[in-house]
Amino acid sequence: MTGAARFLGRTQSAVSRLISDLEGSTGLILFERSGARLYPTQAGLSMYDEVRHSYVGLQNIVEKARQLAAGVSVRRLTLGATPALSGGLLSSALTQVVGTQDMTQAVLSSMTSESVIKSVADGVLDLGLATLPIDIADTRLHWIGEAPCVAVLAEDDPLAAREAISLAELTSRRILTVGNPFRLRRTIDAALKANSLTLTAPLETNTSLNAVMAARNKLGVAIVEPVTAHAIPVRGVVIRPILEYIPSVWGVITPAFRPLPPMVETLIEAVESVATNLLPGFVRHPPEELNTIHTRLFRRDPDSDDSCS
Repeated sequence: MTGAARFLGRTQSAVSRLISDLEGSTGLILFERSGARLYPTQAGLSMYDEVRHSYVGLQNIVEKARQLAAGVSVRRLTLGATPALSGGLLSSALTQVVGTQDMTQAVLSSMTSESVIKSVADGVLDLGLATLPIDIADTRLHWIGEAPCVAVLAEDDPLAAREAISLAELTSRRILTVGNPFRLRRTIDAALKANSLTLTAPLETNTSLNAVMAARNKLGVAIVEPVTAHAIPVRGVVIRPILEYIPSVWGVITPAFRPLPPMVETLIEAVESVATNLLPGFVRHPPEELNTIHTRLFRRDPDSDDSCS
């Protein structure tokens, strides 16, 4: 509160009244008070995310107005993807676009797939890469990429000598993997259950890179999507194919209401080129197959008795 008051040039009591008025008008509790400290509630955090997106959009408008007033035409490209897809695919594909005559500025952000999809639908992002499932309302799906997940383990692990690893060989091992139960983790759990396996004291993370680093430190064997494993080299680990197929699937989306700029089209083609050269077993699916792929990946609850990979 003190920092907000200083930033806004108001008194602390005035900021307190503003927050109280906002809570009263919305019917939300944005902060929990404990003594002299404030802690944001889940509603407060969600509101913050929404305001942040809007604020960034307003800043872009101001900057664009300044450029137009100065007679400068600069095409700003805004991109968003999950940490794996932004660092592993988009950053490499950008090298084929940055510096062209049509674009001198680019913003590349890492975010959750849910945020990518919403930001593209709202027009905040020119291009987004998000893992399935994808709700394509207000978005244009260009294509769907698929490649098999891999195992990552310390280079001196006994299994490192294998050319490929079976899930059965991980029965007594701690498995390191992502924790989001609605996306890749759901597919991994289904594959394990289909092979009558369960996670033994799993270590869950919010990014594949965390799982890879944990594998390097011999905390277990990481089962991760292939982009992080192949695009972000980490010393001290080896990458091995998994004999059982565990798909990692993502979509390339743009705003449905906005004409596709040539440089975005070029970038989409560059992403496909990078994925083809980088990922063993990469397959590009047309957008018309989205419902079929959704059914294949998510048709069953991995906790039910009839689940399969």
